[in-house]
Amino acid sequence: MSRPQYLVDVAIPLPVDTLFTYRVPEHLAPMVETGRRVLVPFRNKIRSGFIVGTSSADLSADDVKTIGDIPDEPPYLTPALWDFLRWLADYYLVPLGLVLKTALPRGSDKRSQPWAILTPEGRRWFGGTGDETGLSLPRKLLRHGFMQLRELSVALGPERIQEAIKRDWLSIEERIARPRIRLRRTHLPELLTPAGARLDSLETPPELTPDQAVAVDTISTAAETGGFSPFLLFGVTGSGKTEVYLRIIDETLKRGRRALVLVPEIALTPQLARRFLRRLGGGVALFHSGLTPSQRLDEWRRIGSGGVNVVIAARSGIFVPLENLGLIVVDEEHDPSFKQEDRCPYNARDMALARAKLEGAVVVLGSATPSFETFVNAQNGKIKRLDLPSRHHGGGLPAVEIVDLRTTKIKGSRGAFLTAPLIRSVEETLARREQVVLFLNRRGFDTFAQCRSCGHVFKCPNCDVSLTHHKRARALRCHVCGFSQFSPPLCPQCSSEKIYFGGVGTQKVEEELAAVFPTARIERLDRDSTRKRHELEEILERFRKKEIDILTGTQMIVKGHDFPGISLVGVLCGDLSLHFPDFRATERTFQMLTQVAGRTGRASDSGRVILQTFDPDHEAIRFAALHAYEDFFQTDSVLRRELLYPPFGHLILVRIEGNTEERVEKRAISIGRAARLLKGKDKSVMILGPAPSPRKKAVGRFRWQVLFKARTRGPLRELVKALVAQGSLHAHGLKIVVDVDPSDLM
Repeated sequence: MSRPQYLVDVAIPLPVDTLFTYRVPEHLAPMVETGRRVLVPFRNKIRSGFIVGTSSADLSADDVKTIGDIPDEPPYLTPALWDFLRWLADYYLVPLGLVLKTALPRGSDKRSQPWAILTPEGRRWFGGTGDETGLSLPRKLLRHGFMQLRELSVALGPERIQEAIKRDWLSIEERIARPRIRLRRTHLPELLTPAGARLDSLETPPELTPDQAVAVDTISTAAETGGFSPFLLFGVTGSGKTEVYLRIIDETLKRGRRALVLVPEIALTPQLARRFLRRLGGGVALFHSGLTPSQRLDEWRRIGSGGVNVVIAARSGIFVPLENLGLIVVDEEHDPSFKQEDRCPYNARDMALARAKLEGAVVVLGSATPSFETFVNAQNGKIKRLDLPSRHHGGGLPAVEIVDLRTTKIKGSRGAFLTAPLIRSVEETLARREQVVLFLNRRGFDTFAQCRSCGHVFKCPNCDVSLTHHKRARALRCHVCGFSQFSPPLCPQCSSEKIYFGGVGTQKVEEELAAVFPTARIERLDRDSTRKRHELEEILERFRKKEIDILTGTQMIVKGHDFPGISLVGVLCGDLSLHFPDFRATERTFQMLTQVAGRTGRASDSGRVILQTFDPDHEAIRFAALHAYEDFFQTDSVLRRELLYPPFGHLILVRIEGNTEERVEKRAISIGRAARLLKGKDKSVMILGPAPSPRKKAVGRFRWQVLFKARTRGPLRELVKALVAQGSLHAHGLKIVVDVDPSDLM
């Protein structure tokens, strides 16, 4: 942007689609640059906004408000990133300001607060002998000369503040606190090595398998040619996909371009970052929600200033201001955690393809169990498929033994899914001094509590789910909203003492394992055992050092971890996610079982899997046991194709939430009626509902939904856009979310 510019467009991180025009005073003109943060007057406040271009508005400079200040900071947005955010807002039918608020780290968007400022007259008066009126000001105000008005109101009260203002001792001003400029080190200080610096000794790359070499050469050739090139790296578990990522990242850096690596789980970022540092040297940044807000803001600035060559991030990393982007890698691209469900629903995997296309970059989607959408795109030639069909050590995939829980007796006193075949296999594995992973996708000790006298089930008052019993904390907790209450000795309905705790969670499994294997070193890995910072990393590090014999946990142990010492994986009950009222339930169960089975036998052929299930004939169970992804895809696609569910059709979900069930229901019915009137006789779009969501209440809010389905995107988007334009999707006091390409219908 040339300078000076006196009228500029400013985007403000609010749920609005409008850009706002401001005048730039002459002394700030040299600082005008796309992406810079500015402080502007807005609705009687001072707010942060971001310059996104020169204004084309037909306005005189005297007709618009003036920018108050441009802090001396690097730009928060690159021109390419701003173009991407505009595209994303249009695709997901979300206000542009809301997309900006979603993309930017906390701390970049600030608005002013009223401050009480001690005037020179006030300083003279209170620095003298005293106040004859009996009015005394807080020491904090006298010491610093300013104080937030709300804090002062608590100390003095409104009447005394007004008196101080009348006497010219205080003035009230709207002020905005600027974020600090100095960068603070993260908890992984070695990652802050500047871009271009190399560590003294780097890890020697291993020899590539023939399939890895083909993948690296193909992707490198596309990168050298230039332009947008999407790839699916379809490799079985343990096939060495990470090594392919490292090679193509190194090639990207040698060409003077930068790389972004998206991973599904926060736990993967530190271990992946350490591996990248050992191979690539410095210039690696982490960006995920496990960092504090100030650390995220620091990393954002460091990335934007060019001090980083490689960014490893969770889904929000798709927004980082990485200039000269040459490569985006999406590891475990099938993982549902890449989809944000609330506020601004986006899928980071899909947006990786979109951003790479806008910036002319290569994008690699890696998985042993690709999402159906990605697999169909590869079949149709939209994405080039590269296969890694065998493990990097040359061995085969682990043998899977299915145990039918309908006919196999469960051992132990607590019914924790410990069967004789599983116990025997664990004993044999421990005797060889090898490691065991046991998977159960349910947290807590018991999954529900019920009175045996009157049948009362303890449920969350905020959500439509039963409370989970956590024995050590003596608490009943909701795993949706976090509600917790003390586990009562008596039924609140009939005062009976006959409280029954049923179901099995990971805490119960851990306790039962300690009873069955008293000499084994046992650890649990789930959200409850890793609440404190660094606990997750510490557990994984102890397991890596073989200080843990048996690791039991939820899907956190599935997420791409590479531990060569695991020779037995036990799936305690493979059906828990199978019968959810969601068309993706079967696909996700297959993916989860295949991924957890792939944790074993990664360094040898000694791996073994015990898959316990109540439904051994189900297609997801059978094909997961055979590691047969393509056979599963062909089978599960039949019904999806017939019903026009993705990837053979397209969906937009409109979800209505509110505190009053009657209002939510009425609004949902109104939206359904308006949609059908707009649709008329057009048969290209199907409207399902309105109906209560399968989880009809969550976090204290009632939920209804309307589902729109069509073979192609065009008519679907036009119908929902028409609903937005006529105001049907806005209601005071209700939250209405438009979810384009929903991944969860719950």
